[in-house]
Amino acid sequence: MQLKKKKHKGQVRESLATFSASLLAATIATHADKAMAQQQYYDPAYGYNNDNFGPGVAYSELDSALLVYKESGGRVQAIEPATDLSVHGAAGQELTLGLVADAVSGATPNGAVPSDQTQTFVTPVKIVTGGKSGGTATVTSASGGSTVIRLPSTPGQVSTVARQYTVAPNTLPVDKGFHDHRMAANFGWSQPLGGISLVGFGGGYSVEQDYRAITGNVRISQNFNSDNTTISLAVNTELDSSFPYGGVPMPMTVMNGQLKTPTSRSKTQVGFVAGLTEVMTRRWLMQLNYSYDTQSGYQNDPYRVISTVDPVSGEPTSYLYENRPNKRTSQSIFWDNKFDYGPTVTELSLRYFKDSWGITSKTAELSERVNLSSSIYLEPSARWYQQSAANFFHYYLLDNQATPAYASSDTRLGKFTSMTVGMKVGFKLTGRTEFYLTGDYYRQTGDGHPAAAIGQLKQQNLFAGTSAVFVLLGYTWDFH
Repeated sequence: MQLKKKKHKGQVRESLATFSASLLAATIATHADKAMAQQQYYDPAYGYNNDNFGPGVAYSELDSALLVYKESGGRVQAIEPATDLSVHGAAGQELTLGLVADAVSGATPNGAVPSDQTQTFVTPVKIVTGGKSGGTATVTSASGGSTVIRLPSTPGQVSTVARQYTVAPNTLPVDKGFHDHRMAANFGWSQPLGGISLVGFGGGYSVEQDYRAITGNVRISQNFNSDNTTISLAVNTELDSSFPYGGVPMPMTVMNGQLKTPTSRSKTQVGFVAGLTEVMTRRWLMQLNYSYDTQSGYQNDPYRVISTVDPVSGEPTSYLYENRPNKRTSQSIFWDNKFDYGPTVTELSLRYFKDSWGITSKTAELSERVNLSSSIYLEPSARWYQQSAANFFHYYLLDNQATPAYASSDTRLGKFTSMTVGMKVGFKLTGRTEFYLTGDYYRQTGDGHPAAAIGQLKQQNLFAGTSAVFVLLGYTWDFH
């Protein structure tokens, strides 16, 4: 969800993009896992019928799911239905089609620091109801007591209306006045070609009220060593367009409600994933991926600000729109292992990531599939993540110092640790159908009281971390 998975419009997509590299890195392992599952799928030892959905047989698979995501403290919540259809040909061809829709609402931190005094923020508004010159009107399309105000005219600009909201003392500044919808579709095609084990291509399109993304990919893989070794290469590209409400703000200028130009900016992303998958033993499948990615263009969050504060009291004196470098390169190494020793199947993966913004991260994930019977299984999982801060991350800026070229208070760019624990329960109704239910709890922790905090900021929690619960209900049907 731009859980690209809502922060203010494009922010949710950015949160999801944080996970995209690891998810992409796991793609080859996922296909390998499916192949292993198909062997078990019709094995009489599991109590299923002998319908054959394995290699060399034409069949289709429908996977539909509903995701419900909710952050604590009345923040972001989302509902996302999705469906995927894959059609397999007898000669190894595969066509995949996917659709996703989500509705997101709630409150999201705007980037400003808390204060022991009431704070007021003004931002452009898209739809106004009842706003009159010289007066105010309640914004019925946004929660949290926002009002519409009429701004005075300035040289070169006509008067306009804006949305104003206040934040109580000693409270994290959040913007409650947003909601959004997203629609996305994707497709893919792959098949053996001549002496090449698999070639494929795909693409996708995603659109929301202030963001649009177009993606494409090509991939190739080759089996060796009696199909026990696979090498692969996938090249991916993405073109994003951001058209925020009120236009694109000038970086490092004071937050205001005036309409701005230009009205849109774009970003281009190109990368590749090179992988090796090896059947180490008949009970151990290993995968190693290296990925490289480069991005250029508009990478700011147009709705996020950073506070400037008095160097003695720590009281906010103004709010500046953030600015991030318009180029970013990243690399990661992903190592995944699946072990089938006895009644359970264990998966352990590790990932290391670094980028040109100064962020490094480490991820470890462990899951255990336990078959309770021939038709019911449990799969507990845990994921640990830790990252360092971007070299331009600041909780705030001092108003007696020169304004830096780049600065962001987005805690997703800061130093933090997160933990996700979850449980999946699957019910195989027949050899062809399965219901599954997954529940996860996610929590971020960071340094909310840095030693360098000044004045009243020493008593404030400066880390706007996230705690969230998400539930996924799905249904899978394989059919000829």
